[in-house]
Amino acid sequence: MEIIQFRLGDKLDSYPDLVLCLGFFDGVHLGHQSLIKKARKEGYKLGVLSFNSSPAYVMGYKTSDMCITSISDKADLFEDMGVDYFFIMDFDKEVMKATKDEFIDKVLLPINPTQVVCGPDYRFGVRAEGDPTYLKRYFNVKVIDFENYQNQKISSRNIIDLIKSGKMEIVTEMLGRPYRINGTVMVGLKNGKKIEFPTANLSLEYEYIYPKVGVYIGYGIVFGRKYKAIINVGTHPTVSPLSQPIIEVHLLDFDENLYGKNIFVEFVRYIRDEMKFENLEELKKQLNKDKQKAKKLLQ
Repeated sequence: MEIIQFRLGDKLDSYPDLVLCLGFFDGVHLGHQSLIKKARKEGYKLGVLSFNSSPAYVMGYKTSDMCITSISDKADLFEDMGVDYFFIMDFDKEVMKATKDEFIDKVLLPINPTQVVCGPDYRFGVRAEGDPTYLKRYFNVKVIDFENYQNQKISSRNIIDLIKSGKMEIVTEMLGRPYRINGTVMVGLKNGKKIEFPTANLSLEYEYIYPKVGVYIGYGIVFGRKYKAIINVGTHPTVSPLSQPIIEVHLLDFDENLYGKNIFVEFVRYIRDEMKFENLEELKKQLNKDKQKAKKLLQ
């Protein structure tokens, strides 16, 4: 897959034999996947046009740029789906002020796709004045309807709310895979090692959506291998409590040095609240129960 990163006004090549999918695609959830799969069936080269930052954040509707998937996550998922070109447009103040006609004239017409594919809620241009109906003045446009899960629209916003609520099983259903984050293991206080439950403290590679504080079971992927894991999102209140929550991962059946290494973490199920224990021995007893639950419930 070729990645083309550009800013508004940059010269773009023409791709006349291209079906171009439009959207931010945060999460690349089942609705996004359905849109891309249907576009691929048109029989042309397949492209996706997205932004490097959340438009809602740049426009001030969100206080942070936290998202479900990073640009690199999206690139991996798109490549797995057979996308040929990933167009990444810098979303900045200039783009925020661009009219719908400027977006068409400076971006879409130069790319020159044979067909444009988007969802019914796709909007572009200042004040979101552009929509699929307006695109039809210039392009052959196919609008793909929403996907639903148990009569609920699958959307990035809904999935974010579910992640923040710890409802990882529903998140998995809507994403078509577990919620995954990526980070580098940093040196912590090493309290877990004292009770034979060493944890990898993560410095996240991206502003991922933080799950609800508590304990989860899931997987850690490191050195190309997948391990069952207990994941704690919180401030470890029993010893050396923190002012802000962090993400710590204990990999089952793993005993190697992870400091400075990159690790992927997948959240499968929320199993309990974070708790303050009387001492480390009580914490260890609970962690052993969590470990048995992870062994039993994870495949």
